[in-house]
Amino acid sequence: MPFPRHVIIYLREKGIPQSLVAVVHVSDPQLGNVAPPEYPFRPKGSLPILAIPETELSGSVSYTYIRQSLAIMNYLDELCDAGHNDFPLSRYSMRGADALSRARITEVVALADECTTSWNLVRTFGSGAGTMSIPAASKEMMKRVRRPLNTIEGWWSDRDMSSLRQNGSGEVTMGDIVLYQFLEFTKDCYGVDMTQGSGEPVKDAYGRDVVEKYTKLGEFYDAFRTRESARRDEAAGEVASKEVLQRMMMWAPGSL
Repeated sequence: MPFPRHVIIYLREKGIPQSLVAVVHVSDPQLGNVAPPEYPFRPKGSLPILAIPETELSGSVSYTYIRQSLAIMNYLDELCDAGHNDFPLSRYSMRGADALSRARITEVVALADECTTSWNLVRTFGSGAGTMSIPAASKEMMKRVRRPLNTIEGWWSDRDMSSLRQNGSGEVTMGDIVLYQFLEFTKDCYGVDMTQGSGEPVKDAYGRDVVEKYTKLGEFYDAFRTRESARRDEAAGEVASKEVLQRMMMWAPGSL
């Protein structure tokens, strides 16, 4: 699932150990949201959900829940920035060091999150994992995905992506994580490389002529993919089954 992947990559980038934030695998939500018995009850809702324990005066433990990936990462980043409750002290804030840098990162987060949301409609109408086959609708929604990618491509024209490679000197931001996860999700799970454009002028979602070329996004994806945090651990359930991947990668003619 795409949104828990945000948090998993973030935890690895920050070096937050399993002893502080345990990644708990649960059953398919349609089968009852069952968590292993040693962990708190998993409430209904989409993944991921962060359960924060609070010890009451009686000695019993209750839980406060955060139920959205971006909110979870922001919450944990504040704990790391302050070195609170034994969380590893940040070398830098992934949310930005000042007001302007935070605004710039939030811009990328918003656009990357928009891509993921719009992709849900692309795969719903076009892929074998969807619920209804309407190839023309899938192709139209693909324009909504490419619009924010075009924007980010323009913003990053001067960015040196090589610094994001494993052991590079670059600082990974929250925007980088959310955008990388989207590009990885579409390629690894649906077989669609969103960094590959036609290179030709096309009409965008608003009828404007744009050149479908993503050189910087391709450089970004290739660099970030070398990071240890981006590695998919099959034993930990981070790779879909062959049966599921087969459905996800089956596209109706004309849907892309």
